[in-house]
Amino acid sequence: MISNATPWPAHRPVRSTRIVTLTILSIVFAFGCGNDEGRGSSGTNGNGTGATNGGGATNGMGATGGDGAVAFSGAALCSIAATPGGGVGFVRLVPDEELEAAEQGEQIDSFEGAIEFPGGVVCAVQNRSVFALNFESPTITRYDEVDGALIEGERVSFANFGLSSLAGSRSNTVFVSDDKAYYLDGSTSQLIVWNPEEMVTIGAIRLGVSERPEALRQSGIQFTLIDGLIVAFNNYSNQQDISVARTDFWFVDPSTNTVVATDTIETCGNLRGRVATATNGDVYLGMSADAAMAHALGLPGSFPPCAVRIRPGTREVDPTYLADLNALTGGLPTAGAIQIGNNLGLLWAYDTNAMPVDPMMTPRELSQAINWGFYEWELGTEQPASRIESLATGTGTTNAFEFDGRSFLVEVAPGFSSSQFFDLANRPVEVTFTFSAGTVTLARLGAAPDARMAQRIKDRGSLGVLSF
Repeated sequence: MISNATPWPAHRPVRSTRIVTLTILSIVFAFGCGNDEGRGSSGTNGNGTGATNGGGATNGMGATGGDGAVAFSGAALCSIAATPGGGVGFVRLVPDEELEAAEQGEQIDSFEGAIEFPGGVVCAVQNRSVFALNFESPTITRYDEVDGALIEGERVSFANFGLSSLAGSRSNTVFVSDDKAYYLDGSTSQLIVWNPEEMVTIGAIRLGVSERPEALRQSGIQFTLIDGLIVAFNNYSNQQDISVARTDFWFVDPSTNTVVATDTIETCGNLRGRVATATNGDVYLGMSADAAMAHALGLPGSFPPCAVRIRPGTREVDPTYLADLNALTGGLPTAGAIQIGNNLGLLWAYDTNAMPVDPMMTPRELSQAINWGFYEWELGTEQPASRIESLATGTGTTNAFEFDGRSFLVEVAPGFSSSQFFDLANRPVEVTFTFSAGTVTLARLGAAPDARMAQRIKDRGSLGVLSF
């Protein structure tokens, strides 16, 4: 059932010597496709993100580069905006001074000095490098930060694995070390292993499709990193495109690139890649708003909103645990959870008292209605979740970011024309950051300057600075 491709040849990327400065002016566009995450009438990304994007490491202004200069301190910002013919992605660096000004009410310009990616882009950040996943080709391009500028480095292509584009969610990439990362391609059910330092592919781990009733179809694989293992899980739907209570799991050991265990549950489905982790290491995976509303509509094959648990040190879904999410919010149709703090998860519930469920609407339409309230849940308990009263009602296609050790709920305006970050640690909850486009990634660069890149700059000598 499971096959692993070994050994694997490396595919060398095309090298680039262009330097991209932070003085490039980009044209402002707006992005017109709606995915599955982000409060507002359109979401930013589907499936959430248990996968890491490298954020969280802090970078003190006292750090120095290879030549003794003060190292850049700040974050990488990856955004999407709309154009009449599709979309454009933007990647830029945001220094600490700009982040501090934003906390005082100034908007962050998502386009100033940004690198443009026709079609769109999602990003991952590791150490002091930004990895741009291209929507119009199956390539990842690495950009290294040196002296506050992004330097275009090498590329790695996944074309040999049957891919033509890397369009998708930011949770499709996870780093397990400086020289090993994984990209999940749901359409081919494979984990592509690649080296972010050398920018070469290592191989692919093919996730075999388990036996299942012919009436079910695969509706999307997601993955996350749990207790040192990569955990991929596949959701299913029936012939009426309604999510069903079945999920297949694969536990992959990154040290050996092998599937070490599989599991199948038939108690919960349509799980999200975004997870919530308790202080004891237990990991909770909850379901989407679409599935919650399918159950509220009483559609055939639907199931009560639920969350499952994976305990540290195990290679299975905890068979003794199944959370009834509706019970936590007083019987409202409920989705979640995602991490928002110490032993706390965020749930969101459709307020049937304010707006009854319209049987003429689809689950997707109901999940996008601005009628969802937000709740704090003490992970793993049956205590009622607490409504966050200061957080305005939004949609059920919500998303959250972790940045500088803080959890933010993200609201994206229609057409990806702007986005706001709400700090969930504060009461009342208030807007902390506002951006001029739809934010895909905000991740702090790591603390250690890249001495290898600094040396590369010196070696280039009189090449000068070229604009993109």
